[in-house]
Amino acid sequence: MSVRGFAVGWKRKREIRLQYDIEVDGYDELYSQEQRRKYDLVIDRLNAFDAKERILDSGCGTGIFLERVACNVEFAVGIDFSSKALQKARLRLDRLSNVDLVCADFDFLPFATGTFTHIFMFTTLPAPAHWALAVTEALRALTATGIVILSIPKTEILSENLVGKLKRSGLEPRELIDQQETPDYIFIGKRLDRVAG
Repeated sequence: MSVRGFAVGWKRKREIRLQYDIEVDGYDELYSQEQRRKYDLVIDRLNAFDAKERILDSGCGTGIFLERVACNVEFAVGIDFSSKALQKARLRLDRLSNVDLVCADFDFLPFATGTFTHIFMFTTLPAPAHWALAVTEALRALTATGIVILSIPKTEILSENLVGKLKRSGLEPRELIDQQETPDYIFIGKRLDRVAG
């Protein structure tokens, strides 16, 4: 990425962060039902969480998903670049000792390689042309056998293009959920095994 492209990216991210900071007080009221439908679909597909699993909710917002799953895993981390969203998440998750919240950018995850068994990115990826860095970072922070779960607005990309785009980014699909009642595709996948040749 060029220096100019990097600067434009940060400028756009700053605008998005400021927008989220302004809208956070009404977020749960406006979006929690929609988000919970996505969470239910994913939790049903993954069956049960294991007490040894370490999850990252990248773009955790006010912590609704973490509240749902944290009690079933070894530890859970939520990141968001909206400090106001994280304040609300802290209030929601205060009683859970195995949850940490970090103000961070998912394009530059502040975690060691191979930290997480599951990485969730619910409606957080930017436009498809700008996914590469976020997906690369997710794969870096994921264990070798870990699972990545993404939800992507159907308005961003056609389903037939989505799987190919994610494969080129290094993700192998396990399942693509496309249900009429959700505005997003939900992708469940893992690290693509690259065969030399």
